Amino acid sequence: MSFGQAIKSVLSQYATFSGRARRAEYWWFYLFSVLVSIPVQIFFIAMYVAAFAPVFEQADAGGAIPDDALNAIDWSLFVVGLVPVAVVGLGLLLPSLSVLVRRLHDTGRSGLWWLIGLVPGGGIVLLVFAVLDGQPYDNEYGPDPKAGERYTGPGYGQPQRYAQPGQPPQYAQPPTTTFPPPPPGPRAQPPVPPLANPDDPFAAPGR
Repeated sequence: MSFGQAIKSVLSQYATFSGRARRAEYWWFYLFSVLVSIPVQIFFIAMYVAAFAPVFEQADAGGAIPDDALNAIDWSLFVVGLVPVAVVGLGLLLPSLSVLVRRLHDTGRSGLWWLIGLVPGGGIVLLVFAVLDGQPYDNEYGPDPKAGERYTGPGYGQPQRYAQPGQPPQYAQPPTTTFPPPPPGPRAQPPVPPLANPDDPFAAPGR
């Protein structure tokens, strides 16, 4: 799955919390979120500095700020910088959460595991789950999204057929190899039996 395919897949399932998401889909969208957030954060920092610049200018050598210096804050610039942050953050919230839930489903876990991210240190657990490969068979959350890319081995060219847990495996059949016919050439003649001795009393008549 390419970068563009992953973004299209996640945004087309903007608030879909059912099904499964493979690793490439999750991490490509994570990269997309970072790339979108970086310029927005830079813009916010620039507006924040511009809004509080009058306050910083009134600070003395010891860093003390007069009480009335806060009145010089340009709150309009602060709001201008805050609005894009809020819009982008809210816009990415649902798709980021939905693809995380589907990624958990791909590993065979309930989507409620995302709540562990609210606990200190829980983000590490989610990180481990996000890097794990999905279950190579249909699970209770849906079919394997990588089923068409799993193979039995080099040169077979057929998708791997994984069995459900508790069922006998179904192995893919190897391809049938057709050998070319042998090149034309002189055919070997059958051996000619030796002539019978005419003086042999056991020889067949006429030989």
